[in-house]
Amino acid sequence: MKTKIKKMKNRICSAMAFCLTLSALCVVPATDISAKESIGNGLVLSTDTITVTTDTAATFTAALGEGSDASRLACIMTDSTVASITPVAYASNVAAFQVNYGSGGSTTAAIYNVDNPAVVAYMTITATPLIMDIPARLGTNHNNYCKVVSYEFVPYDFTYANFNDYKSTLNIQYQCAAYKDDEYNRWGCYGYFYDAAGNVLSKVHLYASSLAKDRIYHSEFNVPVNAVRFSIEGF
Repeated sequence: MKTKIKKMKNRICSAMAFCLTLSALCVVPATDISAKESIGNGLVLSTDTITVTTDTAATFTAALGEGSDASRLACIMTDSTVASITPVAYASNVAAFQVNYGSGGSTTAAIYNVDNPAVVAYMTITATPLIMDIPARLGTNHNNYCKVVSYEFVPYDFTYANFNDYKSTLNIQYQCAAYKDDEYNRWGCYGYFYDAAGNVLSKVHLYASSLAKDRIYHSEFNVPVNAVRFSIEGF
């Protein structure tokens, strides 16, 4: 995070070099910032994390101090391919921005005052094909449970006419985090793909035929075309 923020600050300073002196550029804070709120320099964001999917957009606001001009706010990201941020409205000292899905992934965004880049706040943006509702513990047995360690979406490559009901494949890895009950060595839980109306489009099974602590397991699921959320049962 610190590396990304430092790179971002350098980019902001470079972009403003034509109208700022060297001393002004050097006042950009060098500490790690936890987004949402700037460190007392007059800029507050409505949120510090945003998740967008392929079918939805998200908005946030950035507020300067009273009497300031919010139209002077701009945004820069560590990876602009992940998502795009567009200003949509200004009202006195408050600006509204819209976040749209790009190529997917995660990035850090800095919202700053173009007249004074020291007035800056940060947020994390995640762009994912689905909203992933994943609890910390997976399963129904409190002694034996797993946790998700990674997941990725890959293009669905089975393109025959009768099999076009899927838009991608979800590859998911989960690890046995606790194993205390030898009589329950066949572990499993269910995942559900939902559409925008909350209807279940598909039910899938995550399982391990021979549970062992710290062992990592892998599953692949086809993602229905209209799916917007994937939820795994927890306890």
